[in-house]
Amino acid sequence: MTPLTICMAYYLNQGMLEHQLANLWRLPKAMREALTLIVVDDGSPVPARLPDRLDGLDVRLYRMRVDVPWNQDACRNLAVSEATTEWVLLTDMDHVPTEALLRRAMEKPLDPQLVYTFRRVSAPALTPYKPHPNSWLMTRAMYDRIGGYDERYAGVYGTDGAFKRGVETNAKAVVEIKEALVRYPREVIADASTSTLARKGPENDALKAARTAQIKASGQRRPVRGLFAWDRIA
Repeated sequence: MTPLTICMAYYLNQGMLEHQLANLWRLPKAMREALTLIVVDDGSPVPARLPDRLDGLDVRLYRMRVDVPWNQDACRNLAVSEATTEWVLLTDMDHVPTEALLRRAMEKPLDPQLVYTFRRVSAPALTPYKPHPNSWLMTRAMYDRIGGYDERYAGVYGTDGAFKRGVETNAKAVVEIKEALVRYPREVIADASTSTLARKGPENDALKAARTAQIKASGQRRPVRGLFAWDRIA
């Protein structure tokens, strides 16, 4: 069985985090023992909490020292840098990997030159939903080849296109596997996704354009990582 690390950013998602842990506890023992969950709290005003007992789950909690809006890219970079397995699965806190998906990732051959994506369904009825643009299965070596996420975009929403272009440039191919992630809307779990920060809009678009111009002018096109201080909490 291939050991695997699941990497997730967190921002005021305590209920969703508890649902993620419950999902992992339901897995067969052999799968649980080969899994690690790394959660990086993006400076939430109310810090993430883990239960006193994890009953054998390997869960690691980190926290950014500053609360920068939409700094999930730095959280992903940190999670991958702290992972000790060859393979990492990156997804958002409101997306739950099913047992079938994890079996596909851990029990069947994977090509380290490929990057894998997933189908997506939406809870509670598990109705088909458009694929998620920011959920990936790859090796840490591939992540480093891509360069990770560019932390110079911190504070800007919707910057995952740059990472996707890096995937398409560096991977031999991008392959969608048939097993699906389950997306949880806030109507099902109230804190499944961030509701306290503005997303798309003219201000965000202007900031994104300004950052892009600054990055181009700098001459440093490769993503910059490690800009933010952090602590390991558990």
